[in-house]
Amino acid sequence: MVHTFDKRDWIELVATVILSLAVILAAFSAYQASLWGGVQSSQAGQYTAKLTRWSDVTTLLTAQTANDSQMMSSWLVMAASNNEAGMHVLEDRFAASLKPAFEAWLATAPDGEIPPGLPQDLPEYREGNSDALELRSQLFIDANDAGAAAAEANAASDKYVFMTVIMASIMFFAGVGTKLRRRRMRIAMLAIAGVFFSAGLVTILSLPRQPIGF
Repeated sequence: MVHTFDKRDWIELVATVILSLAVILAAFSAYQASLWGGVQSSQAGQYTAKLTRWSDVTTLLTAQTANDSQMMSSWLVMAASNNEAGMHVLEDRFAASLKPAFEAWLATAPDGEIPPGLPQDLPEYREGNSDALELRSQLFIDANDAGAAAAEANAASDKYVFMTVIMASIMFFAGVGTKLRRRRMRIAMLAIAGVFFSAGLVTILSLPRQPIGF
């Protein structure tokens, strides 16, 4: 005897198709959420590492600036008391970042006179610290980039987790719908599952995806 589809068969067939696709998309969403979670962890680690290095460089620059200021204060005291021997001792111990600025500063006044201001006010002093300043600036930029990437990855992971929940809801509506006795109720549940599935599919296709590796 040849079996023919009745109305209940068609409802169950459509429900089975939706269920199957929902299971696949739920698994895909869960996998993508896991991948994006890994990206988020990696970027967060880079953010912390870059920020730590930035803090270290900033601390060294601050300490160097404080040391240069102290050396210059001592030199000015020696100069005020005409202690040339002490002045020369301090000059020999100036940091490499301070010496070019100090020489340029002295050149702004006649020999034997103390120029106004301080060497730290001149562009030569900043140039002497240019490598450290550039490194600090680059580390700050890299830390911000890593932080932004971590936030984006976390947002993507959250969206895929949400889509996993949506697909589970679709499986519920499609699965329960076939168990109801009244045909209208079965169709209504199937229609809800279909609407949610269509919206979920469009959303998943619009989300960023990590390449799937094996």
